[in-house]
Amino acid sequence: MSAAVVLSGRGRYADPWHPFEETSGRIARLLRNELELAVDVVPTVPDAVVAVCAGPRRPDLLVVDAGGGVHSDPPDDAWRAAHAALTALLATGVPLLGVHGAANAFTDVPAYRTALGGRWVEDVSFHPERGPAHFTTASEHPILAGLTAVDVPDEERYSALERDADVVPLLTHVHDGVTHVSAWAREDARGRVVFDALGHHGPSYDAPARCDLLVREARWLTA
Repeated sequence: MSAAVVLSGRGRYADPWHPFEETSGRIARLLRNELELAVDVVPTVPDAVVAVCAGPRRPDLLVVDAGGGVHSDPPDDAWRAAHAALTALLATGVPLLGVHGAANAFTDVPAYRTALGGRWVEDVSFHPERGPAHFTTASEHPILAGLTAVDVPDEERYSALERDADVVPLLTHVHDGVTHVSAWAREDARGRVVFDALGHHGPSYDAPARCDLLVREARWLTA
């Protein structure tokens, strides 16, 4: 059976705005029920990150559901080991799915930003007030086959995210007349990656369209 790991924000990679325990549980349930993956939800604490990233079996899918923002304080010895293990795992080309706050996670791990293909930029990126959100498909990527839009009754719309030129936009939204990319994918020699800015909190996953999108992304990543 294929196995997925959900790194769920705790401690250094938690924040006051996102209920990561709740959203990670919803993600894990979707992956188990819809894709029949064996899923472990692992908190972002040093020993757990090392165990997952340097373990005997590489995950078939690594999901990051964490945040934490910019860290100016240097990591302690335990986190240095965890960062090295995560960097090594990403170098193997492990399929990576970053969800919502993942754009603002592991800001102190350069390899993570490189793998994800973009990030939240302090004092540049933003989101309008949470509420009904309409996202339009932005390409003919296989993840989007048969889709034209994704509507979520209660969501944050991350805006003005930094992204690399080689990623393929998946979804966009419009705010104050400006179009913003809300999700993207990349496939190259480094492996497959998706960033999906949806999934702020548990009610996001009450929307069938949001759940369908995440399942499509995970299916493509693990194909």
